[in-house]
Amino acid sequence: MATLNLIDQATLAGQVQTRINQLKASMDQRKEIWDRLPVEKKKAWILSGKDPIMSLSWTIYRYLRNNFFDPRTDNE
Repeated sequence: MATLNLIDQATLAGQVQTRINQLKASMDQRKEIWDRLPVEKKKAWILSGKDPIMSLSWTIYRYLRNNFFDPRTDNE
């Protein structure tokens, strides 16, 4: 079994949080448009590769969903 070292994780978390806040701000700029689109156009937007922020967000979402979180517990 692997050993998990949590030393200096608070520092790393702070650094990551800064970037997460930047990502959230970028996503918020897209929110109004996103909310008006039908599902088909949302999928096309994500998969087009023309918007690096949307592509990155989708990749992060899928990674976390598939490796750490059960979709049935998303609302808990």
